[in-house]
Formats: sequence, structure tokens, C-alpha cells
Amino acid sequence: MNGKGLNDNLHRFLRHLDSIKDTLPMTMLLLDPYQKKAIEKFQNFLKNNVNEFEDEDGKKSISIKHEESKIFETLSKNFEISELASKIIPESLFVSLISQYDAFLNKLLRELFKIRPEYINQSERELTFSELVKFESIEDAKEYIIEKEIESILRKNHIEQFDYLEKKINIPLRKNLPVWSTFIEITQRRNLFVHCDGIVSSQYLKVCRDNNCEIGEAKLNERLDTKIEYFISAYKCLYELATKLTHTIWRKLLPDDIKNADRSLNDTCFDLLSSEHFKLADILLEFGCNQKNHFNDSLKNVFVINQSLSKYLQNEKEKAKLIIGSMDWSASSDDFKLAHLVLTEDFENCYKLMSKIGKNGEVDKENYKTWPLFSELRKESKFKETYKIIFEEEYTVLEIPKRPVQELIEELTSKNPELKNKTVKKELSEKQIREKKEIS
Repeated sequence: MNGKGLNDNLHRFLRHLDSIKDTLPMTMLLLDPYQKKAIEKFQNFLKNNVNEFEDEDGKKSISIKHEESKIFETLSKNFEISELASKIIPESLFVSLISQYDAFLNKLLRELFKIRPEYINQSERELTFSELVKFESIEDAKEYIIEKEIESILRKNHIEQFDYLEKKINIPLRKNLPVWSTFIEITQRRNLFVHCDGIVSSQYLKVCRDNNCEIGEAKLNERLDTKIEYFISAYKCLYELATKLTHTIWRKLLPDDIKNADRSLNDTCFDLLSSEHFKLADILLEFGCNQKNHFNDSLKNVFVINQSLSKYLQNEKEKAKLIIGSMDWSASSDDFKLAHLVLTEDFENCYKLMSKIGKNGEVDKENYKTWPLFSELRKESKFKETYKIIFEEEYTVLEIPKRPVQELIEELTSKNPELKNKTVKKELSEKQIREKKEIS
């Protein structure tokens, strides 16, 4: 048995996370002009058609002509709707992140019982005779038991779910998992949005305090929000936790499939490097390097090379050199030797090794064009000269397609630079709007 099911489930989840993460900035960017128009129309109406006064008790009121009251109410409603959209959409997408995690866990549990059928055999769940006779086979009964077992697990809170997994697998899944407290906080905040309109409850405060969660100045009965920075933090947390959870289970339960586990984790890290998600890459590369066992030295070396490369691409070149210099590469294959030379910026010897490797060696034409390792080297004129000699053609830049959301955002911001990193400044708060609606 191999870990294909585990791998497919993880990558499906990561793609779903990416799709939600991409949706938020694009949606908020489109909301910006809609919100601005609603604000401007309402403010202009107030300025030109509303008289504000204060009575002896200091209570503020406004007066408008009777025939204009319908216009006032419509513009006020439009303003409130635009305000609500800017809150509800990020919160809904945030809730979707956690919902996708729950779906991921559902499928992970199914894979778990497929790999270790004895886990479900240990279940204390019982069937009545009337239930049993409805099934056509033992397999149908087993599937029913699995379904009910998973349902019972998913009804537990997220802490209890990890308790269950640790007990079944007999491994401390939360050990060396600093993101755990963040995970608990985001799942608790999700509960607030779903059940309490985001209002802080005593349950939220207790669970977060018991798990050393960072909650800032959150207070009982105050409303929480979902700013973009918080949303991205939640995305990264779930990305890291799901990847580590999957690979820990994979290595524990399928030790003979460690080759595929190493390759899968390296592929995930490489994707993060290619998309310049360096902080996540750093975390998962450290996780990969720190595994007790690897399939062979070659796959272990890939983790080390990419760990160094991540620091190099972040312009932390001394750290990159320390990482790459922690190993002796003299007996390694030419592709690893070339990586070592690039990351230590020994470019002259890079060109010599490129020539030695040639056109049919361990580094091919596509590697030179797409591998982030060569991002700095590709800027050098001598690299292009060496490439031309090796492959007998001019070096041309290979344009990697951008994600559609990135292209759309760039297109919109090029036409209207004010949209980029723009925060609409609202001259009227919700409280002020409510005051304005007290028509006398």
C-alpha cells in the first residue's frame, strides 16, 4: 500500500486553500469602487439636502423634506449594504477556509481507516440486529461503521479530534507544532462567526487562554473582524498544519513508502519557492530536513538545497551559505555540486561545471530556464554565453503564466493606481449614520 490517497487529499485541500486566498483580494478590489460610490452618493445627499440640529438634551437629529425621504432611505440602505459586504465577504471566506479543513480531515480519516483497517475494528460502535440485516454484505456494514465513526469524530471540537488521532496512531502530533495555538484560535473564531455573529464569548476566551492563543485585546461581548493580514495568517496556518499532519501520518503508517513521501513534500516546498511563498517554504523545508529518516541521501539533499535556496531568494545570503555549507558536496552528483556553487556565488566555477554537464547531463535546458536556483545567475551575460555554447541556441526567457487573479489585479491597478493597497476612508461611521437616520 502507498500514500497516494493521502497525497491526493492533501493537494486537493491545498488547491482549495489557494482558491479561497486568491478570491479575497480580487473581491475586495471590486468592492472598493462599489463602496466608494455608495458613500459618495449618500454624503452628497446629506450635504445638500439634510439639516442637522441638536436639542436641549444634546440629542442630534436631522430633518429633510418629506418628498426626499425615500431617496434618503434608499441611499442609506445602499451605504449599509456596501459596509456589510466589506465585513461579510472576508468573514465568509474565512469560514470557508475552516470548512475546507474539516472536509480535508474527513477524507484523511477515511484514508487512515483504509491503511489501518484494524483501527475501525477497535471501534466500540455496535449495530442492532435490525440494522445489520439491512446490509447486503460485511463490507457494506463496515462502510456504515466507518461513516458513523467519522461523523462522531467530526462532531468533536478540533482539540478532541487531535486527541483521537494521537490515541489511534500513538504519536504526539502536536509536538514541535508552534502553529497549534494559532490553529485553535482561528477555529474558535470561526465558531464565533458562524454562531455568534463574531461576538466574543466566554467559551472563546477560555479555550484560547487554555491553549496560550494570541488574542490581543479581545474582550467579552466585543465583535471580532477578519482583516487581510489575519486572513493570510489563517491560510498559512492551515497550509502548514495539514501538510505536517499528512506527512507525519504517512511516514508513521507507511514506512515502506518513504520515497514517495519525500518526493511529495519536496514538490510542495518547490511549489512554494516558485510562487515566492518563502516563509511557508522555510517552515516546511525545516520540517523536511528534520525528519529522522529519508529514502536516500539524494532526496535528503534536495531538502537542504531548497532550504538554502529559500534564504538565498530572500536575500539572506549568509544564512543560505551556512545551510549549504553544513554538508560536504564533493562526492555529490553534478546537479548538487552546481547548486552549491550557485548558492555560494562561485559563478566562474558554475560556468565550468555547466560546460562539463553539457546538453544531456543532469541539468537540462528547462532546468536552466525555470529552476529558481538560477534566478540570479540568469542575469549574468556569461551565463547566457555559456548556455548558447552548450545548447547551440540563444538563451530566451521562459515566461511562466501568472495566476489569473494576479493578472486581473495588475490590470485593474494599472488602470486605476489608487486601487492598489487602497483603504477607503469613510467620513461617516456606522454610528453616525444611525444618528442621521433619526429623522424628526
